[in-house]
Amino acid sequence: MTILTAASLWVWPLFALLLVVGLQSRRARTLPMAVVFLLPAIGLVTLPTLVALPHAAAALAVHGLGYAAGAAAGYRLQVRWVLAKGDGRVRLAGENLTLAGMMTLFSAKFAHGAMVAMAPAAVSGITYVAAFAAVTGVAAGLFGGRALRTIMAPATA
Repeated sequence: MTILTAASLWVWPLFALLLVVGLQSRRARTLPMAVVFLLPAIGLVTLPTLVALPHAAAALAVHGLGYAAGAAAGYRLQVRWVLAKGDGRVRLAGENLTLAGMMTLFSAKFAHGAMVAMAPAAVSGITYVAAFAAVTGVAAGLFGGRALRTIMAPATA
């Protein structure tokens, strides 16, 4: 319970916002293409954390590999979810991947913050660093794959 009450106050509105956006993504929607292209920036949120880790070079390398794997998976999956594109907008089918990706990134960052506060020695090991970097890289990469699929999708009338 201490973990939940010791979290910064801004964490809970952010969680609520991500949850609402993720739940809305379960329904078909039309978005400005700028939103699709900005979502991969979510992955940048973890970069300062990765750089601050003891094995920063390894963390960045694993994160990069995870991002590439996530982007490849996201690109393949998005083929069935990008329904139409044109006039600066994209029509997307409802899917659960956005919710899963957002919650994975939030949870990983939240768990990392808790680990730093409660067991700082645990975050210094290469296994922890690699696992954190891989999870956040794959989750962030999924959004990069969506952006790439949207770019590559032909414009529809």
